[in-house]
Amino acid sequence: MFGDRMPRNVVARANVDEDDDGGGRTAMDVELFRVIGLMRLVRPARGRTDRWYRAAVAGLVRLAFVLQGTQVVGLYFALNDFQRFANMAVLLISGLMSLYKGHVLAANAARVWDTLRVTRFAYVTCSGRDAGRLRRTGDALRPLLRAFYVFSYLTLAMWISMPCFMHDRVPMAAPDGTVAEYRMTVNNLWIPVPPAVYNAPAVWAPVYAVEAFMVSANVFVWVLFDCYLITMCFVLNAQLRTMSAAYEKLGVHGPAGVRAEKNEMKLNYYDDLIEHIKDSQRIMKKLDDFFDIVRPVVLVQIVNGSFSVVTLMFILSLLYIMGWSVVSPPFLKFSAGFISLTMQLYIYCYAFNYIETEKCSMNFGLYCSNWTEMDLKFKKTVLLAMNLNSAHNRQMKVSPTSIINLAMFARVMNMSYSILPVLLNVSTGK
Repeated sequence: MFGDRMPRNVVARANVDEDDDGGGRTAMDVELFRVIGLMRLVRPARGRTDRWYRAAVAGLVRLAFVLQGTQVVGLYFALNDFQRFANMAVLLISGLMSLYKGHVLAANAARVWDTLRVTRFAYVTCSGRDAGRLRRTGDALRPLLRAFYVFSYLTLAMWISMPCFMHDRVPMAAPDGTVAEYRMTVNNLWIPVPPAVYNAPAVWAPVYAVEAFMVSANVFVWVLFDCYLITMCFVLNAQLRTMSAAYEKLGVHGPAGVRAEKNEMKLNYYDDLIEHIKDSQRIMKKLDDFFDIVRPVVLVQIVNGSFSVVTLMFILSLLYIMGWSVVSPPFLKFSAGFISLTMQLYIYCYAFNYIETEKCSMNFGLYCSNWTEMDLKFKKTVLLAMNLNSAHNRQMKVSPTSIINLAMFARVMNMSYSILPVLLNVSTGK
């Protein structure tokens, strides 16, 4: 439709695509992706080690899922203890959510790697593009991802190490109403043994090890998935901004390296417009592929994140009412979990909000180009490009009317503060 003319820099683009690790020509944090194991999981397998690694990740997710699934029964035994029930519910749902992220990554490894090609500096080849914009995005993205990675694993270290230094007992109510004390572990998940057996060192140590494994698996896979999602959202935002700015320059300056008469100049402007449209459609294709991969996870994550934020606020408030200090280990433990999940929810809402904002700005960029000085063919093609952009109305939604954006994050937080007093009244019997 737009002709068979070969895009500029096609050879350079092919060379970049052949380099699986990006060779420093990408906005993604290749070094961090290697450290956390994401690079080895999603890139094309390079040998037996890569295949073994993928099989190990898949096996880890399945094993952790089975262990987490046993806690569904434990919810029944916590019905007489509202605080205990809320604690187990948030741990179970958050754990299953994290493992679902790992499953989606492992099942879509090839597609994930293909979408990451949009992070390459040479992905957009049209004239007038600001090549430094994506580079600046990569520079801003690296400290954000590394801070997220460090905070996530520091939270994990806090949860795992705390039972080793504390020998407190956790009271738990049985279905018959009796209350027994259990020695603190990572999560104090349910197992079908009496308190005396549970507290014995020979039983407590394996329980602690299993819970430490489950929490570590959860953090491992959620860091993998969220680093991928954050990278894609920021890069797509930058690429869309690049295209919008490049559209604005159409017809304002002569195409690079071209000196010609007025009619020939207009022809070259038309060729430039075609390349711009091709690049924008390639970006939209990666955006669609990215949405196809992450959409099931994001929808569940928003619901899970909303529930977890409310529940953790309730647990923290209850600990404070019961006299726990704000610097006590249990309070710090749940505070770290609350901050982590709230930050995760905010990043999801923020990222998808600004993808939609920049996608809508491309038509404004086209309108700001020097189309009024061009011929009818150019003007019709500009109108076609606007129609193509407007036709791409795909958004990340929880429901047909609920778009994932910053307004949704504000609604979730307001809802949390509204529900919290009700939960506290139910728990304290007022």
